[in-house]
Amino acid sequence: MNLNPKALGLTFGLLAGAVWLVLMAVSLTTGFLDQTVQAVGGLHPGFSYTWGGMFWMAAAHLFAGFVWGYAVALAYNKFNK
Repeated sequence: MNLNPKALGLTFGLLAGAVWLVLMAVSLTTGFLDQTVQAVGGLHPGFSYTWGGMFWMAAAHLFAGFVWGYAVALAYNKFNK
């Protein structure tokens, strides 16, 4: 069985982007886990703890998740032969 790299990449990317979008939205509106989000977000280039930063992080994780998912599918397909 082979994995579809585009499908797995989109799945990883959408999940990663959605998690950051929801996590930062909850943190910005309620203050829940704000120190944790700021600490982990500080490891990312261009991070800011603002509403604009929330969309930037969601987009960055969408892209990074796609790349990771695509690479995982390619590696799986290569070693599954």
